[in-house]
Amino acid sequence: MGGRKFGQGYNYFMNRFRIIKLIEILKKHSDMDHPLSLSEIISYLQDEGLENVNRKTLYEDFRFLQECGFDIEFADGYYLSEAPFSLSEIKILVDSLNSLKSIDDHFADQIKEKLYSFISEYEENDLKKIEYQNKHKDSHFINRLEDSIESIRKETMLVIKRKKLNKKEEIFPVFLHRNNDLYYLYYHYPQSEKIYHVRFDNITSTSLSDIKDEISIKIEKILSNIEESSFSFHSRQTETVLFEIIEDTKDLRSRLEDDFPNLIFTKDGFSARVSISEALFSRLTSYGDKIKISDPKIADLYISYLNKIITRNKKD
Repeated sequence: MGGRKFGQGYNYFMNRFRIIKLIEILKKHSDMDHPLSLSEIISYLQDEGLENVNRKTLYEDFRFLQECGFDIEFADGYYLSEAPFSLSEIKILVDSLNSLKSIDDHFADQIKEKLYSFISEYEENDLKKIEYQNKHKDSHFINRLEDSIESIRKETMLVIKRKKLNKKEEIFPVFLHRNNDLYYLYYHYPQSEKIYHVRFDNITSTSLSDIKDEISIKIEKILSNIEESSFSFHSRQTETVLFEIIEDTKDLRSRLEDDFPNLIFTKDGFSARVSISEALFSRLTSYGDKIKISDPKIADLYISYLNKIITRNKKD
């Protein structure tokens, strides 16, 4: 009797151990673009010392995990589709950690490793490459970016210093534009409505001032006339817009992260702060029917923009 009880207890433990390892394997070694076959999963489990695993056992485990709320998907293999944090959210958290001067590097690395446990090894490698590049570009970049965004939001003066110039300038930022992974700050000087711009990596220091901007700049036309390869803005006229993703792929999400650097992925789509302008609508056309604007009023503006293009082409 004692032997049977010990055997039952051992089997119970090994079943639970297998379930835990299965979750870890799916979380770390799979994603939408890297699904795992049953053979690969069995091989990973065998590396953990679990020899007696077969396809039938895995089917039962998948069913049990799905009943427990784990979102396991199948597309030429199995992967875990949902995690507490999305890749874009972890990017924001890692960037924030890198910008904090008061945190010890070792402690920051420990936190990052915990964050990386929520994404696949493929996403972790991509994220570490981006983090390495950003660190070596400029360790104070994020602080200056935050100063600029704060100045734009409050419509107050920003004091900047540029490379090759030994003097400080007092400017009023109007919007930020990103193109090909470079940021551009558009601004005007006090008592002037003329808009200038500077590439952000040419700014060496920033400081905030409480002086309010007394000139109201109409920027819609400026935004519409910027013809670059991508349009991503943070301006005085930005607002949070919800989008629905109709066709979800990793390539699509990667493009969205490039075009909307402040986006947050949601269950069915994403939200992003954008300037409602023809520049935005022009960019959205490149996505075809893969994404949908959730706000009916903004969707109507987008439809009007498309109709204007159709009418213009008919006249031509």
